Amino acid sequence: MKVNMSNLHIIMNYLRGTYKVLEEEWQKSARSIGLTQAEQHVLWIVHLEKEATITKIASIGLWDVSTVMQVITRLKQKGLITLMKKAADRRVSYATLTDLGEQKIQESYEFSYKLYDYLEDYSKQSDDHLKFMKQMMDFHKELNQYFHGSEFIDWTERTSKSLRDGS
Repeated sequence: MKVNMSNLHIIMNYLRGTYKVLEEEWQKSARSIGLTQAEQHVLWIVHLEKEATITKIASIGLWDVSTVMQVITRLKQKGLITLMKKAADRRVSYATLTDLGEQKIQESYEFSYKLYDYLEDYSKQSDDHLKFMKQMMDFHKELNQYFHGSEFIDWTERTSKSLRDGS
């Protein structure tokens, strides 16, 4: 099947432009609490998991294990994460947040995202704004299911529910 280069060009550039806005905002959010974007992302993964292996963090964060190890090392040096081993299997390390790490999570709630605000405002222009948001999220869910698999989707859905329920 021949690729429609005009459509591919539009999709690639519009998605990249959207991602740049999200990435810049995420970086500002992280910097506002003294972290990098990757450090903040790892903290949130560990927060939502309560405890997580390096492999699990890599899988969820869509990173290589070596990248996660570098980030974990920095977070340990900042006193935000501890690594522990369980008696049942001393080979596996589990990351957990320290009290200071939990404090950083709470601080990160203070940041607002212009991209999300824009999507909310845009959806309200529609007669059925909830339908727009649902369709957009469903599309991104299917896209990520295709490229990243069910483990990524299951984690995203499960942790979204816990955030919604406040647990």
